Amino acid sequence: MKSAKDKLLMIVNEFPPVGESGVQRPLKHLKYINRAGWQCFVITPGKASKTVIDESLLNEIPSEATIHRTFSLGFGGRSVDQVAELKFSSTSGGSMLKNLFWKALNLLNSLLFPIDKQIGWVPFAYLKALSLIRLHGIRNIYITAFPFSAFLIGIMLKRKLGNKICWVADYRDGWQFEPLLKENTIPFRYAIIERFDRQSLELCDHAVFPTEHIHALYLQKYPWVKTKSSTITNGYDEDDFHGLEAHTFDKFTLLYMGRFFFLHDPLPFIRAIKDECSQDFQFIHIGSAAKEIASKLSTYPIYNYQGYKSHRQALEFALGADANLLILNDDKDSEGVYTGKLFELLRIGKPILALGPKRGLVKDLIEQSNAGEYAYIGSSDEIVTAFKRLRVASKSYHTQPETYERFSRERLSTALMKLYE
Repeated sequence: MKSAKDKLLMIVNEFPPVGESGVQRPLKHLKYINRAGWQCFVITPGKASKTVIDESLLNEIPSEATIHRTFSLGFGGRSVDQVAELKFSSTSGGSMLKNLFWKALNLLNSLLFPIDKQIGWVPFAYLKALSLIRLHGIRNIYITAFPFSAFLIGIMLKRKLGNKICWVADYRDGWQFEPLLKENTIPFRYAIIERFDRQSLELCDHAVFPTEHIHALYLQKYPWVKTKSSTITNGYDEDDFHGLEAHTFDKFTLLYMGRFFFLHDPLPFIRAIKDECSQDFQFIHIGSAAKEIASKLSTYPIYNYQGYKSHRQALEFALGADANLLILNDDKDSEGVYTGKLFELLRIGKPILALGPKRGLVKDLIEQSNAGEYAYIGSSDEIVTAFKRLRVASKSYHTQPETYERFSRERLSTALMKLYE
């Protein structure tokens, strides 16, 4: 029989078969914590909380883990690209009617769902958590967000059980520090977000942040969090690369895995390289794009849209490509972050063409590890020069294992387990 120390209750709203990148972090933690011998329980909604479904992810759930899919009154969220599409429309010079519609919708959403639309799951998840904690003698609690309404469960559990449980709050995003959140949120809603964000930090036993940049923002506003917080980045899973078969392409291929929307506009890149491309080159996109951007991209012959692929299929495409593209926003926030796909691209080992702000962590890592080329996204000349160098000498780039092994999901999960000691 497992002791309370070797039991973990994970409260995860976005869980397989839900797809998209946010699912990977808690799923990999579950996998490696279970592999370390812990008895794991998961509480998640019985109905998918997003529209993007990836059934292949169900195969990664350990058979030994106990999954409890509860009833939920939460409203199923759209996929990230659909939400981004609405935001893009409201900020890209659309019609006055469309902009007014977005503002009215945003106001209604703020009044009805000041935290998020999954709040209707909270009472059912809370009651199930309380039952499992008492039935199995569980002490260790892991709650990941987004959606941040999940942290309300942690707040209620700590108020009910106090030091009988140890709650680690895993911030997959910056919540009150999300880009453009304050600018696009009415003061009433933002005040509620600030209030519950602070309560989460006060009541949790430890807060985990995905980047040093987000961690620093919280420490600047709440210095007292320093003694109970740390950074655990995203990473790659070595198991994901076992048995992969690289996709075969008939011409030089640059691949992009991810979303294109108002914060990741690829048009400057396409415009910069279009005159440098011949018929023996293609730019393949796996993922999604806001309609306005997709429509413009479709006018460029080099752009080849493949849609959403399973995680494994996407890796096989990236493994077969001659180079992989990484795009960051040109803003201060992006200087201090490692985008999630970076770790998998480093492990894949193909040259990386990274575009982003003039300086930052990604730029330093790419250049220091000889993983590829980096260019300032606001400079067409830099983009063209980097693209030419990468295409001519694509075989000259090589990333050493010590560069990416520190980002292995197994190591990151071990760091998480140590927080419960």
